[in-house]
Amino acid sequence: MNQAILPITGSNRVKRGMAEMLKGGVIMDVVNVEQARIAEDAGAVAVMALERVPADIRAQGGVSRMSDPDMIDAIIAAVSVPVMAKARIGHFVEA
Repeated sequence: MNQAILPITGSNRVKRGMAEMLKGGVIMDVVNVEQARIAEDAGAVAVMALERVPADIRAQGGVSRMSDPDMIDAIIAAVSVPVMAKARIGHFVEA
């Protein structure tokens, strides 16, 4: 394959650009599309799609799990800010 037409991934420009975009901003934890829209409208520079917020996890003595991929896709479709999510490996359902 011709190297000239391959996309550049992981370049310094990409890595530094994302960091610059997020610098000084707020990344909000969200658990659904509605919260993601509210976070974006309030000025969040990105959202973190979670199964549950950390305070709820600690209160229930539980562990953090990967969010439902369909929910993550719905959040991505609903907002224009970057969407981050936890990915866990080692469990077939979450892999």
